[in-house]
Amino acid sequence: MNESGDVYREFKADLQGDVIRPGEMRTFRVSRLAASRREFVVTRKRIVAVRRVVSPEKDYSAFKATIAAAVEDIKLEIRDQHQQTRTEVRSVRHDVLAAVKASPAEYVKLVCELGSLFLVFSLAVRFALKIELVNPAFAVFMLFACALYWSMARMKQRSEKRSKHPQA
Repeated sequence: MNESGDVYREFKADLQGDVIRPGEMRTFRVSRLAASRREFVVTRKRIVAVRRVVSPEKDYSAFKATIAAAVEDIKLEIRDQHQQTRTEVRSVRHDVLAAVKASPAEYVKLVCELGSLFLVFSLAVRFALKIELVNPAFAVFMLFACALYWSMARMKQRSEKRSKHPQA
């Protein structure tokens, strides 16, 4: 081992017994090396750092265990949220498919509502931010078409209700 390792070991041994109050500074002169003398200025912050270096395996193993436990908790939480999301998607999908099977007019209404929402959004983005998601002429034409299809689907639903429940 070289002499600089011995200097550090001697410095560390000096630090083990000393207690330095906050704000206090001490200078350690090590005269081990004949060619050059070294000074170590120690503050409270540096003592904490040196003491942490003294027992790295204890701190590292505790840190590693903490991180491993946190990772496992996150994995379980993600898995639970994934299962919950899948359950919700299945139920919504089932509801939408049941509505479509019960009445194709309901499907047309849903598509028209979603399409008109997207078209209005794209027109708002076009005029507010000058970003063209959809050609504005096409968007206006499709808004009228969606409104027409939506009104036709609604009229179809009303006529189906009247035929199922005739008024006396």
